[in-house]
Amino acid sequence: MAGDGKYMVNQLKKNQVDSILQLLEKNPNFLLIKIGKTTHQSLELLRRDLRKTDSQIKVIKNTLFEKSINKIALKDKLFKEFKKQFFPLKETTALVTLNDRWSDGLKALYLFSKKDTTLSLKIALLDKNLYNAEKALQIAQLPSREELIGKIIGSMKSPMSKFIYALKYNTNKLVYILKQKSAH
Repeated sequence: MAGDGKYMVNQLKKNQVDSILQLLEKNPNFLLIKIGKTTHQSLELLRRDLRKTDSQIKVIKNTLFEKSINKIALKDKLFKEFKKQFFPLKETTALVTLNDRWSDGLKALYLFSKKDTTLSLKIALLDKNLYNAEKALQIAQLPSREELIGKIIGSMKSPMSKFIYALKYNTNKLVYILKQKSAH
């Protein structure tokens, strides 16, 4: 009888590792964040903000996450590098899974972490590249793709209108001079 409880605990842990594995396989872009003293209410607010960007947050046990990464590292060199650089994990951790447009989720987390300093970024895996907290925060502060496109279009439009005005101005000036000359 006493052995049954241990088997159930081990099975539960195995299921949790499998659950994390499936999350990582389904969402190749993810963040690990430190949530040590973050309140449940704050995590729920973050969960709501992330949901708007099609991202999710899941509080995880470091040891179970490490076991998941160890399994993936057997097949994937990137995760072998992940292990080498960032293990062992310390402090309470949450996994944030991001969709293909990961910049929206990363920016949402960055903006939230400015309001709630109890949570912070630990690691990011974005487009098959590993980033430490510092680099990931720099990326989070970059303008989104849409913002950049808007700026490019705006900067292209501005010189065009100035150029057209300059052409019109000189033509108008020439017409004015010719009228003055013909009047005399």
